[in-house]
Amino acid sequence: MRVLVTGANGFVGKHLVAALVERHHTVYAAMLDHSDTFLKPVTNCFFDITDETQVNEVMERVKPEGIIHLAAQSMVKRAWESPNSTLITNTISTISILECMKKHAPNAKLISIGSSEEYGLAGKTVVPLTEDSGCFPMNPYATSKLAAGQIVLQLAQRDQVQVVHVRPFNHFGPGQREGFVISDFASQVARIEKKIIPPVIRVGDLSASRDFTDVRDVVDAYISLLESNVSLGIYNICSGKPVVVEQILKFLVGQSSVQIEVQKDPSRMRPSDVPQFIGSYEKLNKETGWKPKLLFEDSLLETLKWWRSKV
Repeated sequence: MRVLVTGANGFVGKHLVAALVERHHTVYAAMLDHSDTFLKPVTNCFFDITDETQVNEVMERVKPEGIIHLAAQSMVKRAWESPNSTLITNTISTISILECMKKHAPNAKLISIGSSEEYGLAGKTVVPLTEDSGCFPMNPYATSKLAAGQIVLQLAQRDQVQVVHVRPFNHFGPGQREGFVISDFASQVARIEKKIIPPVIRVGDLSASRDFTDVRDVVDAYISLLESNVSLGIYNICSGKPVVVEQILKFLVGQSSVQIEVQKDPSRMRPSDVPQFIGSYEKLNKETGWKPKLLFEDSLLETLKWWRSKV
């Protein structure tokens, strides 16, 4: 299958491209600039997803049979700072991808990447969230992803094209940059071991529990949805298991070769509006047989090992 992957040089994209190649797909790796490129057999494509003319040119040239649209503005903090550009990148550009696909590859399947953040305050129910749960987004990033999913699904139904919108919950693994809780902890442990920073980790409220999945399991879910003849619509990708953030930090600190002190920082003490946030992957399992395979603690160790190799 000819598969176009946008945001191919990002954290998830690099894992996804490798997995697609391993499964013998013809991969077109799309990215904004030439700072990261892939070796053969991958074909590198360079375009700005916010420029519909460029999107149209690439779609006409590649004529993909499948599209996995990862490219996005994914930082909540940045979304608050620039909601306009976040909406353009995450919502308007997703619509452009679909419109250009419809014109040049009408039989292709689009995997639109959303986020569990779309559910927002629905997590306060403290039950596993399903695809039928209400969505009450709490920030501009989440709203942009919800809007993108809703619009492309509406257009897909009207125009009889294939769209699957996925809502991955927290995912992590080797290669994830800082700005996400597990990578933040792992990077600090690695820097402390190298004596780059003092042996102290300052934290806020660690009592929240979240649903974490290894990025490689998430990538496997994307490919399963692409390859399988599934019902179109929305799919959660998650572990179905809540993990307390404090337990993650304790585990990583326990793996350190040096003594590390964890200090509560009053300036960071902001209790979570949603103490527990957990999803259900039952629909995905029924349609494709997918379920998480990698053990959580093994994934934590691999993430820490990756950071040790980088600092």
